[in-house]
Order: sequence, then structure tokens, then C-alpha cells
Amino acid sequence: MEQDLKPWDLYSLDGAEQPECLDVIKESFTRYLMIRGKKANNAYTHDALHLAWCAFIRCWNAAGRAGVSFTLWRVDNEAARTTHSIGDLQTRVCEMAQREWRLGYVHLVEGCTRCQDRPRPTPEKWERQVMS
Repeated sequence: MEQDLKPWDLYSLDGAEQPECLDVIKESFTRYLMIRGKKANNAYTHDALHLAWCAFIRCWNAAGRAGVSFTLWRVDNEAARTTHSIGDLQTRVCEMAQREWRLGYVHLVEGCTRCQDRPRPTPEKWERQVMS
């Protein structure tokens, strides 16, 4: 199983199909990590970086097989992740709740920076509203 997850050495281009030079690939790898909310510093173990590198090479190859440059694939992926980010989702839910004059559970528990001046019910009042 280990060989399936990590078939290539860290920073090896052996598994990459149509690779560019290593510096360009490493730059793309750093951006790939950042897209996923990971830091590209030395805070990770060698094993974690190795797994991430192999996953990156698989994505590189998939983009190539689809006939799309990795850079374009990365930009599309960033856009998709942005539309699905938790912060953006919270903002959209808040806006929809305000349009409907509703209050979401996240407002009760966490509050919301966009509408923090709105009054929030106590947990007891919230529970009574939900249960009735």
C-alpha cells in the first residue's frame, strides 16, 4: 500500500508525464499546497510532503491527459474552491437569512461579522424556537 501512495521519491519527476523543469514544477507544487490550505514550509514531516508530492504528480498527469495545462487546471481549481469556501458559504447564508428575515444557527453560536449588530437569541430561546 505504501508503494501505491508514494510511488515516486519526493521531488522526483519520474512519474510526471510531460514535465517541465523541476523549478517550475516545484513552484506549481507550492501553489498546489496553498490551494489546499497547506503551508509550503518545513513544518510538515518528510512523509507528509512525500504524499502531497505524489498526489500533485497525479493531478499534473490528469490535467495533461485532459489536454489542459496544469496552470489552467490550477486556476479553475482555485475558482471552484473559492466558491465552496466556508467563509464564502457563511456570507451567502447570512445574506439569504437577512433577505428572509431569518437567523441561522451560525449566528447564534459564532456570530457573524457582517451582521454582528443584529440581536441574537439566547440558546434557550433558540431551542424553544426550533422545538416549537
